[in-house]
Amino acid sequence: MPSPAATPPGQPSPEQIASARRFARRAAWFLDSSIRLPFVGIRIGVQPIISLIPVAGDVAGFVVTLGIIGQAVRMKAPPRTLARMAGYAVLDLFVGLVPVAGDAADFFLRANTRNCALLERHLDALEGKPVQPAWQRRLGVLLLVVTLAGAAWLAWVLGSAVVGALFA
Repeated sequence: MPSPAATPPGQPSPEQIASARRFARRAAWFLDSSIRLPFVGIRIGVQPIISLIPVAGDVAGFVVTLGIIGQAVRMKAPPRTLARMAGYAVLDLFVGLVPVAGDAADFFLRANTRNCALLERHLDALEGKPVQPAWQRRLGVLLLVVTLAGAAWLAWVLGSAVVGALFA
């Protein structure tokens, strides 16, 4: 066990870092991927299920998400990281408020997993581990945008086809 003197003043201790990492991983897993759907093998979490309860379910998921952000604050994450985490949380909250489509978005967005990854990157930097290069982070964001745009387009096409079939 490292001595207290090994931790620079103002920096989180290795125990605090491990605790923050454990909490974020568990919360993200519980909300985003704790349930395996039979026959298809896809994992969903509790968040899309509790989001079926209008407003209250979305707010409940948001509160747990705030716990992950709270860990980032406790671990002295930089403002840019906190802003990105807050952006994912707010996006998840407001998109989740849209009936049916918001519930589907919870399945694809997985804001908690994204926030956990942001916190993990910060914690890796605190522990002196190599951090992913900037071009890889930017590529990941670009792929995310393209994936979400493609999902939105596909949802529009499929939704239009279903509505057309129902009212034709």
